[in-house]
Amino acid sequence: MERLLIGAALLAASACSSGVKPIGLHDSDVPLDARRFVADAQDAVSIARARRDDAVIELRATEGWRTELTNTSMWPKGSEGLLKKLETFADARVKMANLLLERAELQLDLAKSKYTLSTAETAMRNDIAVYDLKPLRDDTEGIRREIERANVNVEDQRTSMDKLTLAWWEAYGAFTQGGKDTPVFYISPEILASAKERDERMKATRKAKAKAGESAEKESSEKALPKTTDKKDKDGKAQPKEEKLELDL
Repeated sequence: MERLLIGAALLAASACSSGVKPIGLHDSDVPLDARRFVADAQDAVSIARARRDDAVIELRATEGWRTELTNTSMWPKGSEGLLKKLETFADARVKMANLLLERAELQLDLAKSKYTLSTAETAMRNDIAVYDLKPLRDDTEGIRREIERANVNVEDQRTSMDKLTLAWWEAYGAFTQGGKDTPVFYISPEILASAKERDERMKATRKAKAKAGESAEKESSEKALPKTTDKKDKDGKAQPKEEKLELDL
């Protein structure tokens, strides 16, 4: 509980700006409804920060995906033209991830600004402190306008991506109709390389087992061949060889 209270205090201190003093959520001098109002604004900051962090992770993952596609050693022969379209599509996805991150950062800024404004309004309604609310409200409205522009940029990029996606799949369909190898386009190059290495190891193992089986079969056949013994008569003369079979019972 103590850690939660410290975390809330740090969040309040970092979110509030423009000289607005945070309101303690457990301050009994502040009405419960007012504290809940501030707490909701505080929660909005935490949610916006988590979404911003998710957008950062998504951008890094998308950049990594694009980097994999630049591994030309994994590309099938004759796919240069097709891969140009794929690279264009990959760049568009990275751009979209960047735009989504920019919007998430603006939404975090808006959540912080609204929290500061909510704290200032609550303080004034409850005679805790006096603030000039106009610059705080102007700041909030300014960020809202920036988010609106960010929304337009995201939707424009989404429209562009729809066209690039269609162009990519059309080119991909034409490429696969020629019976060409395309696993690199839907399997990670690292996974594909690992699969090839595993396939080579399995072939080597099968070859070694087959060779060992042939050797064992040859040895078994040699053991099954009849053996001969030389016998001598009373005068010490050699007699004709007598075949002797060794049977495994």
